[in-house]
Amino acid sequence: MFDSDHFLKFYLQRAKQFDLYIDPKFNKIYTLNKNNFHLTASGIVIKDDSVLLIFHRYIKEWFQPGGHIDDGEFPHIAAQREVLEETGWHTALLGDDVPVDIDIHLIPENPIKAEPEHWHIDCAFLLNPISQSNPTDPEVSKWFGFSEVTNERIKRVLNLATKN
Repeated sequence: MFDSDHFLKFYLQRAKQFDLYIDPKFNKIYTLNKNNFHLTASGIVIKDDSVLLIFHRYIKEWFQPGGHIDDGEFPHIAAQREVLEETGWHTALLGDDVPVDIDIHLIPENPIKAEPEHWHIDCAFLLNPISQSNPTDPEVSKWFGFSEVTNERIKRVLNLATKN
């Protein structure tokens, strides 16, 4: 069974070992009541020199596909599931099951979903596109050249990916 505490501690150890990004808000947010944050996973899908992004229907910006990790689900599996649901792309994990980046961001209140403002601790995984089918929860998606990406977090992950 997936243990989020063990998983995040392992990431922090690896981040220090390999000089990966550690969000300065991590310790403050992770010690909050578990109702104040959600653990999420996202996929940075790379093909040649482009990355697959979705247009977020509520925030109205381009992001990597992703979403909430289901109970008992491993984060890298959640990232692949979310990419498939939102874009239809079946993917393979690049590397191992430890995220290449963990980002913490505040999610605004969403009256449509009756959700209060809360934090997301998002685990990003590098994914390779294999084949495409019809998405079950489609979002507008598009391939962007690396140089077209404006989101700082995605640029940080792409820089890391192209370094290795």
